[in-house]
Amino acid sequence: MTGRVEVGSWPVVVVGGGPAGIAAVTEAARAGLRCLLIDEAPRLGGQIYRQLPAAFGVGGGAGGGRDYQRGQRLRAAFDRVAGRVEVWSGTSVIDIGEGPRVVCASGVGGSRQVTADFLVVATGAYDRPVPFPGWTLPGVLTAGGAQVLMKAMRVRPGERAVVAGTGPLLLVVANQLHRAGVRVGAVLEAGRSAFTVGSAAVAWRHGGLLVDAARYRLGLYRAGIPLLYNHTVFAAEGDGQVQRVTYGPVTAAGWQPVRGREQHTAADLLVVGFGFVPNAELSELAGCELVYRDTAGGWVPVRDAMMATSVPRVFAVGDGAGVAGSQVAVEEGRVAGITVAQRWGVLSAREADRRRRVPVRRLRTLMAVRDRLDALSVVRPGVYGLAAEATVVCRCEEVSRAEVVAAVGEGARDLQAVKLLTRLGMGACQGRNCAPSAAGLVCAATGCVPGAVGRIHPRPPVKQVTLGVLAGPEGEAS
Repeated sequence: MTGRVEVGSWPVVVVGGGPAGIAAVTEAARAGLRCLLIDEAPRLGGQIYRQLPAAFGVGGGAGGGRDYQRGQRLRAAFDRVAGRVEVWSGTSVIDIGEGPRVVCASGVGGSRQVTADFLVVATGAYDRPVPFPGWTLPGVLTAGGAQVLMKAMRVRPGERAVVAGTGPLLLVVANQLHRAGVRVGAVLEAGRSAFTVGSAAVAWRHGGLLVDAARYRLGLYRAGIPLLYNHTVFAAEGDGQVQRVTYGPVTAAGWQPVRGREQHTAADLLVVGFGFVPNAELSELAGCELVYRDTAGGWVPVRDAMMATSVPRVFAVGDGAGVAGSQVAVEEGRVAGITVAQRWGVLSAREADRRRRVPVRRLRTLMAVRDRLDALSVVRPGVYGLAAEATVVCRCEEVSRAEVVAAVGEGARDLQAVKLLTRLGMGACQGRNCAPSAAGLVCAATGCVPGAVGRIHPRPPVKQVTLGVLAGPEGEAS
């Protein structure tokens, strides 16, 4: 990458300014270490604690509530140590090499490279796409995309909506849509209800989680929004945009669509959220060992109890190391930041143990709750049967389901082989949009488990950047 500027070494570099990254850098800086925090967004907070533009204020609306208050407390703790943290906002990390050496790029600073004594990867997760007929129509949004429009831009994304998928985020988004003035016709949860005696028994020590869930459920009830369990979207239809949504029941065990019992409803907005996939690309480029875990969202770095990966001095925290929600992400970040300070030598083992005591205890309780919820909402293989033969699976290269199945018929047994035969995953997203669903199709055709089909390996630059940015800070090759 010609023109890359070396800008020195840092004791601690944290990649990602969401809950996990903020918590990690706060603890490391609180112990006295000089830190660099790199984040793609213009302002810290990530998706869940996204900061509204100052002109919007905070009163109520899609940006207020308990999540906003949690984010404010996290940012307040960061502000107290901000003098020891340099923040590079609007900057994408495009590669991580040995050292660890972090390569990043922005429109302002060009391509830069820094060396980290300790690196914390807190890259979060992205929406899990599930192809079905009409999923590429304008008006079909991921749950995360709909939240960005409402929280960061105060845009009402439609007039009449259907929300479909699985997991607690569906209730959150449906409530946000209602408050934004969108008529929500139905919330379609492919799984069964998480509001059971068993779930309550596990979660009783964390009343906050129960309060959140009950509040969102009550919000739907008061708004008259039906919540249908073991139902999902079958298709979106329309001339140039979504105009009608077809949905119906799925089997309880495998979520196979029950054909012949479809229903139709008018809608100009379909919000789809089938959970999240860990953004583990940078962990893989850093050389970390990865393992497949269904309940964590897919491929995740192997970690010990202190959040250290298989690569010395590289830590991974938050949803990018296993999807578990913002509260887990914060506690993992704290554990990693404290441990980095201990291994650097600015905290004694005794003091580090004392500081870790509360986050470690909270993690044990929170993960017990998350494990219970994940067992209910982990995506079942039946949803990959929603796609018709002509349905596009890879949007970048326009590869259809039929082409993926044909590749399996020609002998492909993993995603890399499917990629070679079809160009699936060769586009700008490097498989982020197609790999999970393509893996499901391969598993359905071969009878193998998801971990056996491998993954599409990332290549730098992992994010799109212009040649001018790569050339140098002034856009000129050196």
